Amino acid sequence: MGSRSCPPPPAPTVTFLLPLSTTALPFPRRLLYRSQVPIRGLEVWAALEDMTWGPDNVRKWSTLALLAIMGTALTAATDPGFVAMISQKGLDFACQQGAVELQKELQAISVPDFSGVFKMKHLGKGSYEFYSMVVDGFHIPNPEVKLLPSDSLQLSIKGGSIKIRGKWKTRKNFLKASGNFDLNIQGVSISADLMLGSDPSGHITTTCSNCISHIDSVRIKISGSMLGWLIQLFHRKIETSLKIIMYKKICKIVRNSVSSKLQPYVRTLPVIARVDDVTSIDYSPVASLTTTDEFLEGQLRGEFFWRGHRSPLPIDPPVMRFLPNNDFMVCMGISDYFFNSAGFAYQESGTLKITLEDQLLSKDLRFQLTTDFLSTFLPQVTKMFPSMGVQLLISAPLSPHLIIQPSGLSFSPKLETQAFVVLPNASLVPLFLLGMKTNASLEVDAEENRLVGEMKLGRLQLKLKQSNFGPFKVELLEDVINYLIPTMVLPRINEKLRQGFPLPLPAGIQLINFMFYSYQNFLLLEADLYRT
Repeated sequence: MGSRSCPPPPAPTVTFLLPLSTTALPFPRRLLYRSQVPIRGLEVWAALEDMTWGPDNVRKWSTLALLAIMGTALTAATDPGFVAMISQKGLDFACQQGAVELQKELQAISVPDFSGVFKMKHLGKGSYEFYSMVVDGFHIPNPEVKLLPSDSLQLSIKGGSIKIRGKWKTRKNFLKASGNFDLNIQGVSISADLMLGSDPSGHITTTCSNCISHIDSVRIKISGSMLGWLIQLFHRKIETSLKIIMYKKICKIVRNSVSSKLQPYVRTLPVIARVDDVTSIDYSPVASLTTTDEFLEGQLRGEFFWRGHRSPLPIDPPVMRFLPNNDFMVCMGISDYFFNSAGFAYQESGTLKITLEDQLLSKDLRFQLTTDFLSTFLPQVTKMFPSMGVQLLISAPLSPHLIIQPSGLSFSPKLETQAFVVLPNASLVPLFLLGMKTNASLEVDAEENRLVGEMKLGRLQLKLKQSNFGPFKVELLEDVINYLIPTMVLPRINEKLRQGFPLPLPAGIQLINFMFYSYQNFLLLEADLYRT
């Protein structure tokens, strides 16, 4: 397999908030997130063509047909609309953040008191006790995290050190001694395997499936009594006892830290991310998390849905082909399915419409939305409803379909404008219905933990679809409509786009140093991470 580095795209021919590529460069790619089931399905259909239609083959045909249908259904159900990949650089960042918390936990180790007896020639038996032990410091120099095959990570800490202080006392017949001690533990190493998975709600789970700790050396320094030499005589026994205690404590704290600190934090990764009162985004996994030698991969549904009622979508996510760039912490593949599901969600909710009335317009305009304005092309309306208000209902009868290509993001929205006369009693009299079409582009950017955008519209072309007061030349309305849409409608759309849509990031994590690249049917977002 070739290098994973994503080559820089050529300079764009269209201005974007961030540069988007204009051509898909011919570099080695791997096919991601496509099940082999459909291939087997095609083989089944090929077999069907070779089969005779005699009675003996009816059962075989039925079985093969069922397998082919199941293969197609399985594939449609498992393709992701959004792909998130974390590189080794990203895991190193997460490891450093997690090590800070783990160090706090380890430094709070509660070392239990322990006691024992000793036996010496000529002196006989005696007893000792170590108590009031406090960890003064737990140093973790170079924590590392490594990707393991399939679905696991390995946390590795080497060269750690622990400093413990406490009190001691000993007794031999009538001899009593006590004092303080300092314990220096060197060469602490920890190896912990973290198993990744997901629960029924779709949240990622992490469990510590294995933990091993090791200590190279323990050195004790006794002070506070001239009889401290008694303790030094059997220091190896004491050091071994402390070593065993620390072995048990370290891995217990690592396991507890994973369950009480890491797991709750991982659960802040959104499965259902609320966008607004109308829509949310489904970021639930469509397949198990997988690890390679360089990346942790998450295949997510990446689908907007109307919060009031969720319906199946008539579109499927595309296949995304790309090589992640390990110079960045994360790479995200954002398909056209992600954007188009937003269009379906807002369309289904009935929010893709806006009403314009005269009071919303600037008083400096040369025209007003009243029946007087219609006198040039619908004089009969002006006569029947003199100096009455006109209302324009602008809507999208169909969900907009966005296309992502190497040249950028574009779509051709089809709109309608329904005109009404507003009577004094506030009832409405329908006048005419206009069809409108135009070309539009979407510029994409990122802010903190959200995807934001800005829409640009071309000139609108009008067509009269219905009139209750006879036909008229729509050209007489084109200038007015092409003023109202860009000045009254488009700013509201862009205000919503600037508010943005949440990306699947854990709490307190933001994107920095990000770049966008546009390929066929998807965007590639590469970025580093920052913790606020």
